[in-house]
Amino acid sequence: MVSSPDHHPDFSTAQRWIVLLSAVLGYVTDGYNLLIITFVLPSITKDLGISTTQAGFIVTAQLLASIVGGALFGRLADVRGRKSALTWSIAVFSLGALLSAFSWGYSSLLITRVIAGIGLGGEWGVGMALFNEAWTKHRGLGASVIQSSLPVGSVLAGLVSAQIIAVQGAGGWRLALATGCAPILLCVVTRFWMPESRVWLRSRREHTGGNPAGGVFRELAMAGNRKRWLLGFGLVLGYMISYYGVTSWMPTFIVDTYHQGPAVWKQVNTFAVWVVVPLKIAFGLWGDRIGRKAATLVPAVFTLAGSIGLLVAGLAAGHRYPGSVWSWSLFWFFFVWSMGNAESSLMGAWLPESFATRIRATATSTTYMFGRGLSALAPSLVVLLGFANLGIGMGIVSIIGVVLFVLCALLLPETRPRRRSTQDSGTGRAVITTERSGQ
Repeated sequence: MVSSPDHHPDFSTAQRWIVLLSAVLGYVTDGYNLLIITFVLPSITKDLGISTTQAGFIVTAQLLASIVGGALFGRLADVRGRKSALTWSIAVFSLGALLSAFSWGYSSLLITRVIAGIGLGGEWGVGMALFNEAWTKHRGLGASVIQSSLPVGSVLAGLVSAQIIAVQGAGGWRLALATGCAPILLCVVTRFWMPESRVWLRSRREHTGGNPAGGVFRELAMAGNRKRWLLGFGLVLGYMISYYGVTSWMPTFIVDTYHQGPAVWKQVNTFAVWVVVPLKIAFGLWGDRIGRKAATLVPAVFTLAGSIGLLVAGLAAGHRYPGSVWSWSLFWFFFVWSMGNAESSLMGAWLPESFATRIRATATSTTYMFGRGLSALAPSLVVLLGFANLGIGMGIVSIIGVVLFVLCALLLPETRPRRRSTQDSGTGRAVITTERSGQ
């Protein structure tokens, strides 16, 4: 256990709220840009004449490109500062989103969405590093609010794309993709109103000369940091495998197996989202009281129970929709599973707290983006392990994911900050420090 200076004196109240608001808006745009293309893919394939396989690869490539962005902008944030890295990250994915609207074929669309993916890869990790250095007392709560903003972006992407296509027809996909460049306005906020992290500035002064080329990654590869990185990566990968394994195929499972239209899936998913968001925030608040580990593991119980339920639904002999979602066992299995999504509430606090300031952004960005990027394999695993039975496949993959998640959560050191007051021997003044276990 080590002590580090309390972060509150380094930021004014207004500055802390600007940091939090920017992180929330940044993650909303993350969800928006990741999913806006999926909503307009039918129009794109028809207009550009690309195959469904090519369209699917574009979505996967964008997700994998975020791994590169996580490493690139994470290192930039640790070497050059949080503020500049966040600004460049937003600018790059806004540029990629805008250019993709002018695509004339498969290759141009693939390249521009990869550019957008690289930019998206830096936003979460750098934003979370800055947030953690600006907030201490309610860090878990704030991190859960940020994490809960992703579904907002997803919902906005669906609403905006549907409205544009309804008005402009199939050709409206270009305008829909172009709306993804709106976050460029956030660059104005980060450039003129967002403060640089004083915690990072102080760390750079203490390590004269800053981090040499490659120094961040060399330090991250050291035994203690490497162990925490691998556990953090496993934590994210386990959650994302479960999440994408289920959400990628649940609409198809409902349509193909229960012969119900998209309206039923919309009703099921909307209800689950409205419940999950406040649950995430509640567990974030709880994590500030009882610790990151306990508040992360409790929701995982719901994920495991829901995953077993999905497996049971897949094994069932008959698949019949009872006429109402409220009396439908699959709905309740999915609802319980969705409650478990609250297990991600504290990732934005726990991961950055696990690493020293000088490597925090790189470590946070790469653990999260490597985990999210590799989870792109989850939908294929569902088909492979379920032997074409989506219910069985979703259940098995989700169980694998939650088991990995729980194992890593148990092994990752607790980091909940504990404030204590000591007396400076030279001035006699009270000095507030923050203790973190696991560092």
